Amino acid sequence: MHPFVDGGLQNVWLRNGYRIKETKNGRSVIVHNPQGLKRTLCSALCVKSIPLTGAEFRYLCTELHLSSAVLCKRLALTESQLLEWESASRIPRHADTFIRIMYAVHLDRPERVKRLDSSALTMNQKIYFVMQHTDKGWILQESLDQPMPATGARASDSDPQLATDRDSLA
Repeated sequence: MHPFVDGGLQNVWLRNGYRIKETKNGRSVIVHNPQGLKRTLCSALCVKSIPLTGAEFRYLCTELHLSSAVLCKRLALTESQLLEWESASRIPRHADTFIRIMYAVHLDRPERVKRLDSSALTMNQKIYFVMQHTDKGWILQESLDQPMPATGARASDSDPQLATDRDSLA
């Protein structure tokens, strides 16, 4: 087995999927499918049952390409506080939850995480979520414009399979 210390992680070992190559500068480890390894590792970090360490937090942030400036802005902290967290054995719960959710969102819709750095939206601007049910499940569309309510027929009248008494949320 070989230790995987990318990004400062100290608790990850590779059983296989790598080879060691001798170079003129010393030994080099070549990992097969590094993107797949990183994705699997990040997914495991997001569901682990104990709090993230500072190194794990930093690793997830790096994989999300979140700059320290964006993190400090979104988590309302200073650069020095962020540096303290990244070297700590545990990070605050709200930061732990934030980065786990951000990675989960990234897996589903990577463009949403990139928008964290966007200053196009103002703090008071509303974003409307328009949900649509399809045969593959619910899909989401975001809009800055307020949707207009349907007039006349109810949504369940237009497609009898969309809503029944059995499907009620109540």
